Amino acid sequence: MGETDKMKNRYCFAIMFMVLFSLINVSALSLVVHVPEKYTDVVAGERFYFEVEIKYPENPKRKDLRMEYEILDQDGNLVSQAKALKAIETQVSFIDFIVIPESAKDGLHIINVRVKDYDVFSEEVSSSFYVKNAGSNNIIIYLIIIIGATLLIGVLLAVSIILKK
Repeated sequence: MGETDKMKNRYCFAIMFMVLFSLINVSALSLVVHVPEKYTDVVAGERFYFEVEIKYPENPKRKDLRMEYEILDQDGNLVSQAKALKAIETQVSFIDFIVIPESAKDGLHIINVRVKDYDVFSEEVSSSFYVKNAGSNNIIIYLIIIIGATLLIGVLLAVSIILKK
């Protein structure tokens, strides 16, 4: 094998490497969902706010991305869902919300945020938070009021009996 054949093989290898490398579509999109501390405990029936941060540095022009939000309970059952359309160039950060139904069970819940474009691109991230039932808090408040009223009536009754003697 001559020196020219070795050079041809090296050029062929380099061209094949560049062609294969150009066919690989690597996405540098970074997607983060963050639940602010104020919303780590949410009462059922209220809005649940979360922050989404998207960084897409390889995107040269404005692009529409489809956002899909899903709330799942700890058993994996769908509690609530929403969809939105956002335009992005290289990065965007925004706060969005989804309403937690009043029928949602107490406990750990997960929000899944999925970002898609109109081609084959799809990225998903998750975060967790807790749902509290509003009714359980009201029962405790009512119980405290009833116990307080009973104690007040008992004290007044005891004072009245003592004063009559």
